[in-house]
Amino acid sequence: MNAEKHTILIVDDEESIRKLLKARFEREGFPLLIAENGTQALQVLADHPSIAVIVTDVRMPGKGGLELTQEVKKNKNSPKVIVMTGHGEKSTAIEALRFGASDYLEKPFDMEEMTHSVKRTMNEYRLEQENQDFIQRLEARVARVEGKEADIFWYVSKARAMEPVNEWLKVLQRESMRGEAEEPSTLIVGESGTGKEGIARMIHAGSRRAKGPWIAVNCANFSETLLESELFGHEKGSFTGATQAKRGLFEIAKGGTLFLDELGEMDIRLQSRLLRVIQEKTFRRVGGTTDIHADVRVISATNQNLQRYIQEGKFRDDLYHRIAKVVIDLPALRFRPEDIVPMSKQFFERSFQTRGKTFDGLSASAEASLQGYSWPGNVRELLNVVERTALLWNKKGAVEGKDIVLPTPSTQASTVHHDTTPNYEPTQAFHVPIDIGSGTFNYTQLKKKWADGFEKEYLISILGRHLGNVTAASKEAGVDRSNFLRLLRRHQISAQNYRDLKRDEKKAA
Repeated sequence: MNAEKHTILIVDDEESIRKLLKARFEREGFPLLIAENGTQALQVLADHPSIAVIVTDVRMPGKGGLELTQEVKKNKNSPKVIVMTGHGEKSTAIEALRFGASDYLEKPFDMEEMTHSVKRTMNEYRLEQENQDFIQRLEARVARVEGKEADIFWYVSKARAMEPVNEWLKVLQRESMRGEAEEPSTLIVGESGTGKEGIARMIHAGSRRAKGPWIAVNCANFSETLLESELFGHEKGSFTGATQAKRGLFEIAKGGTLFLDELGEMDIRLQSRLLRVIQEKTFRRVGGTTDIHADVRVISATNQNLQRYIQEGKFRDDLYHRIAKVVIDLPALRFRPEDIVPMSKQFFERSFQTRGKTFDGLSASAEASLQGYSWPGNVRELLNVVERTALLWNKKGAVEGKDIVLPTPSTQASTVHHDTTPNYEPTQAFHVPIDIGSGTFNYTQLKKKWADGFEKEYLISILGRHLGNVTAASKEAGVDRSNFLRLLRRHQISAQNYRDLKRDEKKAA
């Protein structure tokens, strides 16, 4: 809390009392203002919103302390009030408390008791302001996450696979509320369409910068030259076509957050400029000679494996360590199947409402249809399916499975799949079809057959994601390493094959 917020207003018609309190509280280091009655005090309040505590006598010519207290406490986030009463005026003091005063002292008061009361009341004011700031940030968080179309595909997940992500969000917000001087740089990794920007917005909205600008830029959408100008701005005449000076996003985002999406696509030369900004907190426009302070928090995201890019010389190792103090790995939708139905309902509710239609829920067949699809395009693909269904909807009642148009196998195969690890054969979303065949239709046997197939596909997929690293794969799977190895042996899967794949890719590179 800034010292300006700790100002005390002393209100008393007796000059001796004013001088006595003024001398004491100035020695305590508090800024002070003086008023001789309630009317004058209200004028001082209007001119000085920094006042935190009012110490006022009850009986004064004109507007007294009771009227002043009643007037002050009408306003939200008003200063605290301590009233001074004459001997035997306890009923008056109780009435002042009823009007909202925090404390009262009888004259002649003990100066130590007065000092203690003011300090305690000042602390109460500070805590209330901090709580109010926290509530405002939460409200801003809700507004940013739920109130804007750009944030529509953020969903607060309770899936087990999302627990690390949710925990990081809590940690970052908690550290921000503590007033950390510098927010840790954060890198969000995950496949395309998983909602990385939504996570970044959550971090911004839960931080001290929530009221500042939110600026997002996709690095893959610009050439090297254009991206440099977009980020840092340029001076007039700095290059052909620069007919006037332009502010860059690092200037526009002052006091807020700059989100760099698809950071892995940034040219290696431009990465050096970004590193300097993050390290030095200054930059120059293209063609400029003046250093500009960068009061910006940078949050980055990528669907590429930056560690592999570092090995290949496509990404700077020192930049990675600057931007990735916190790394949030956002799971693909296929790893959080329990999110599919509740997330779909949220999307349907919004999409129907936007089009002036009524959403009456999902039928069992609709839920089965949504859960039976592998969602290679992740949350973005789910949102597109929902919006397409909402656009075509002209019925009443719950949405049925036949109403949801899912991509056909041919269109699904054409979907570009990105992963945060190098490409390998089993990156396709695992989906084990049930082949009933011509034998006996036995539920238990078919269930076991499907479960075994799912288990094997899952092991192949997650082992491939981690290139044969059993420790990392078992950790992500949430399975004890020894049990994970037992499952590999059961399905005759060799981790060495995937480590060999990693070695072969290095040779090819």
